[in-house]
Amino acid sequence: MKKVSGVMLVAMMLVTCLDVGGNIFGHPLLGSEEIVSLLAALLIAFTLPAAHQERAHIGVDMLYLRFSPRTKKINDSILCVITAIFFSLVSWECFKYAGDLKRIGQVTAVLELPIYYILYAVSAGCGFLSLVVVSQLLKIIREGSHE
Repeated sequence: MKKVSGVMLVAMMLVTCLDVGGNIFGHPLLGSEEIVSLLAALLIAFTLPAAHQERAHIGVDMLYLRFSPRTKKINDSILCVITAIFFSLVSWECFKYAGDLKRIGQVTAVLELPIYYILYAVSAGCGFLSLVVVSQLLKIIREGSHE
């Protein structure tokens, strides 16, 4: 997923550069805003699992570092449960919404690209994040804090 996200980031850069270059010569890239925003949604959804796995998110350590190992384990477990539930619900709601958009035939304004594909992919990314968090919870339960 990280490699796919990297490709999406490069694609966003290329589309933006082509659009700016086209504007200079009076021929902007049609639908560039749509393409970049759809790629951005996918980029975020696909990088969340890796960011969580690598603990690349922001944490507040001032208080956490003072916790005992048992308190850290309890804290980490509770946060994992909340995170897994939240992103499971986000995944489910995105999946349902994608089905609604598919049913009504919702497309983007300029290029008329179907939007539901993007929401299915976002749903998969959030679902995968939930699985990563659950696997981390199991590791915490077995081994202790995941520092």
